[in-house]
Amino acid sequence: MSTVGPGSDVDVDVDVDVVVVGCGPVGVMAALRCAQRGLSVVAIDRSEEIYPRPRAIGMDAEMQSLFGRAGLDDALRQHSVPLPGAEVVDVDGERVVGLELPDGAIGPLGYPRMITFDQPGVEGFLREAAAEAGVDLRLGIEAFAVTDLGREGGQGVRVGLGHADGDRWVEARWLVAADGARSTIRSLRGISLVDQGFDQTWLVVDTTLLDPGLPLPRLARQICDPARICTFVPGPGSHRRWEFRLHPDETREAMLDDGVIEGLLEPWGTAEQLSVDRAAVYRVHATVAETFRDGPVFLAGDAAHQMPPFNGQGMCTVLRDAENLSWKMAMVAAGRAGDALLDTYDQERRPHAAGQVAHAVDAGMLIEAIATDGDAALESGYGQRPFPGLDGQLFVGGHKRVGHPLPAPATDRDPLPDGWLLLRHPTAGGRVPEFWHRIGATVLTVPEGTYPSLLDDGATVIVRPDRYLAAVTTDLDAATAPIAELLRPLEF
Repeated sequence: MSTVGPGSDVDVDVDVDVVVVGCGPVGVMAALRCAQRGLSVVAIDRSEEIYPRPRAIGMDAEMQSLFGRAGLDDALRQHSVPLPGAEVVDVDGERVVGLELPDGAIGPLGYPRMITFDQPGVEGFLREAAAEAGVDLRLGIEAFAVTDLGREGGQGVRVGLGHADGDRWVEARWLVAADGARSTIRSLRGISLVDQGFDQTWLVVDTTLLDPGLPLPRLARQICDPARICTFVPGPGSHRRWEFRLHPDETREAMLDDGVIEGLLEPWGTAEQLSVDRAAVYRVHATVAETFRDGPVFLAGDAAHQMPPFNGQGMCTVLRDAENLSWKMAMVAAGRAGDALLDTYDQERRPHAAGQVAHAVDAGMLIEAIATDGDAALESGYGQRPFPGLDGQLFVGGHKRVGHPLPAPATDRDPLPDGWLLLRHPTAGGRVPEFWHRIGATVLTVPEGTYPSLLDDGATVIVRPDRYLAAVTTDLDAATAPIAELLRPLEF
């Protein structure tokens, strides 16, 4: 598809591999990871400043490992705290279901299972890291047009950028639309959202805890009170969040009244104990775009999917988009794969995101059922859906861990390098197919017991650059063949 734009005689400001529209967490992470993998990147955002209040608050172990691969472990720790668990309680405060973790608990990926974080702080160090990696950040600029270019291979876009001193044009091989739920780029491309049929309105109240002795829960808590369902989340430092579901007859304006907010918080603490930093009414949606790829344009983050917050997977899902797309663009740009690899972004991420949206909707339905029926709601079937893994042409074989992230080693080991990895048991025999050397894969023989129940006698684990397991096999030639067929490096 081509959006009407200027002719070929316009002055082009810059020509890069990737232009990213939107500098929220997904856009900046995509820009950073593309730059770290050798691509030239321009990233733009209509706002000159980072939004000063937190919005997302939870991040799972898989996304913590992504920050680690990006060299941002220490920075993330400075702006986050492990979440010791979560629970769902009934109207009387009795736990219906929940999980409480011991202090210092580390999950299978080598990180806490969930952390809460300060979004403005995280966005700040992400932008600093992106700039240091060579990303050309341009703020206070809005994209208003996208034109496909007839470059060699049919790829390329020209993007119109609105500047205070006149319009500019940027050309790029690819465009990543990370410009949010009301995405301009998605609209320009005519890509529709598919509604999953779940809409609610909530009031979120972010506070600073002024009284350290206030007896608030240690765990994230979902309160299933039929009078008003609400959520409590302990954030990092003194940050505490409440979310209150609105009734159909309640308006945004009325719920943002200071007196109303004070009344909602009254069971938890007074104005002398809790200082309100932000209050906002937002609409919860469950939507997935009909496609995540339109030629050289790729949707990511809220531009591609939106979900209820009940499982804490909103931020995690958007960052998965960034990592999935960046390594594939880097391989194609380096001539180590053909354009068909980029089709797998939609093939993998769209069903996975849709599965996570459905998972979150199930959680919302379970919360409502508990508010009505208490413990009996656990028999409703809601909340029983397995957490989705990735699927598609780049996953080979039936091992249960294929399509899921590589676990942390059971023994201390040096950090694994970026890119494709072949982890081989000491007894794995046979040659490594030439294909893996041609695409720059790292081949490592790892000691016995490093990955128990995964790397058995004679086995090789094929790990993708996003650290998802592509195959667990004792027949490396057979597992390599379908992956090599799809990638088709240009040098072959």
